[in-house]
Amino acid sequence: MSLSDEDYWARLAYETKHVKSEEPSFKPEKGDIRKWRGFILGTECYDGGVFEIEIEIPRRFPFAPPLVQWHTEIWHPNIYKGKVCVGILGKDWAPSNSIVDVIETLRILLAAPNPLDPLNTSAGNQMENDLERFKKTVKDYIGRYATWEKLQR
Repeated sequence: MSLSDEDYWARLAYETKHVKSEEPSFKPEKGDIRKWRGFILGTECYDGGVFEIEIEIPRRFPFAPPLVQWHTEIWHPNIYKGKVCVGILGKDWAPSNSIVDVIETLRILLAAPNPLDPLNTSAGNQMENDLERFKKTVKDYIGRYATWEKLQR
């Protein structure tokens, strides 16, 4: 199932209005409202981290979820090599979900990683078995990859 071209572009215009209100800002890449790039600020053990995210809206949207690419290296059970494992980007997607819902879900994923369903099994095992070492590894990754200074290069 997909929307007509007119309805697809109307939905993208609606999404654009709401995504632009997200802080720090998400912006269309090269003016193309089908592809957004922005930053999510870390919370909890990811506090102090700045993570660059890309969201691409496929032609089947809203009947198919957006595609998310995580550009900043991170030590996280549910994020690995640019891929993100969270239900809203797969089996839990619903046409009523929005791009802002996806961004909020990614923020929540930073605050509450799920080590029981890991994409990065090493991070998941470490979080489950040695939480203090996990937090130290997270901070090390933030210092090496996820600061404003690192992202400006």
